[in-house]
Amino acid sequence: MAHKIITISRQFGSGGHEIALLLAERLGIKCYDKELIAMAAEHGDLEYKRLRKLDEKAENPWYHEIVHDGNHNVSKGKSAAMVLFNLESAVIKNIARTEDAVIVGRCADFILKDTDTSLLTVFVYAPFESRVLRKMYIENKGQARIEALVRKMDKQRSAYYEAHVGKAWGEADRYDLFFDSSMQTKDEIVGEIIKAYKNLE
Repeated sequence: MAHKIITISRQFGSGGHEIALLLAERLGIKCYDKELIAMAAEHGDLEYKRLRKLDEKAENPWYHEIVHDGNHNVSKGKSAAMVLFNLESAVIKNIARTEDAVIVGRCADFILKDTDTSLLTVFVYAPFESRVLRKMYIENKGQARIEALVRKMDKQRSAYYEAHVGKAWGEADRYDLFFDSSMQTKDEIVGEIIKAYKNLE
């Protein structure tokens, strides 16, 4: 029997991470986000700190580190950014083979689309102003600084997705469910996702 996986793609500041955690808690399954970096490092026998700085970032065309170390799971001679993506892809596929889970970001919707996983893909977004206000409240930083951070992270995540998937990030027709978190509470969004999850084959 195929395992059920929910992938959560999210705009920075939309609350997608918190929604993923609440969703996993309600369903009694694991949520994987930053943990995937450590799991990828272990899978490739590479240093975690080395990979962490490349998380969800597209390869820099002007400078990239070439990887020559690691174990047999590492594509040696490739850029560190590509090595991380390949290792995370292997980890994500292994999770899908062994358990039901919520997976945040890292192109998991694309990585799992041609597998036998029972897959539910979700995108969480919100207007720019709403995301800025939310991050200002959480991080207690000034508006100009947070606006710059939100723009930077949006650009970074979009470039990462498009580099590996070859399609635009955040297009509504690429996801099963599409939520504006400024229009619904986390509980309401989680409730709708759970209903769809329970209907997965």
